[in-house]
Amino acid sequence: MKLKISFCTLFALLLSISGLAWATESEKWSEKNQAVINEKRQKIENEIGRLKNHPWAGEYYSGDGLGTNVRLTLAPENGFTIKWTGCEGLYDQNHGTVKWDDNLVELSFAFDPTDEGIGHYASEYKPIRWGNRVYLIPSNEIIKFVNEINASSEPRDGVHGFFFLRLGDEEKEVTSKPELPGEFMEYLLDRPIDAAIVSVSKPVKSTKNKDLTTVVVIVNKGKKDGLLPGMELYVTKPGDSYDSVELTKVGETQSEGRYQYDNNHPAVGWQLSTCPRWGGIRQCRQ
Repeated sequence: MKLKISFCTLFALLLSISGLAWATESEKWSEKNQAVINEKRQKIENEIGRLKNHPWAGEYYSGDGLGTNVRLTLAPENGFTIKWTGCEGLYDQNHGTVKWDDNLVELSFAFDPTDEGIGHYASEYKPIRWGNRVYLIPSNEIIKFVNEINASSEPRDGVHGFFFLRLGDEEKEVTSKPELPGEFMEYLLDRPIDAAIVSVSKPVKSTKNKDLTTVVVIVNKGKKDGLLPGMELYVTKPGDSYDSVELTKVGETQSEGRYQYDNNHPAVGWQLSTCPRWGGIRQCRQ
């Protein structure tokens, strides 16, 4: 409980520093808009209740249960509502219309999510079925979703997770593979891939976050071992690092990746894997 309170307090402080004083004055936070959202959400829920076996309509959740709890409710006729709540209450809210085009769900927001607040949501989602589950994955983050599968964070067995999953589906077991677009199926691994750092570039300080430093690392595994651009390799040794490498270039026997860190500068010989050592109650597939 102490950890949760501490995290929530820190999260609230960061939001305050970011300048959320505008929240009570914005039209988005007005009583009129709140009434619009409540009425719209009720219409969406009624529409969902009338639909049977719809490919994507429903209520979805993503978050960690602490500072991030995002609920997206959507249906084809009445559009969508989205709310972000956390330790201190409501952090963001929005609504809009939905377009279903070329197997993608496109959201048009009433309030530009990039203008104010912390709600920087994607506007285009790919519905992905996994057995009887339905996920909504941003169309440009499908590789990130597969990385979560390779890391054994998905399929999750609780409501909390990094991607939108239809509420209630977390209780549905899956034994098959997710129905990914064909070009992403090769990213699914049957077993973890382990690698080691063989080269580290000079560090470069981030211009956006002064606490972060970026280096380019070379690892001793490549395409012939199953690695592909966009895959993520987590540090397994030393045990005091929780960072990862995002692969940007993959050759036959070696790969190049971007490594960002705050205080643990990487070194030649560090061990990496597509399966993090903190993978939770499930083990990565062997």
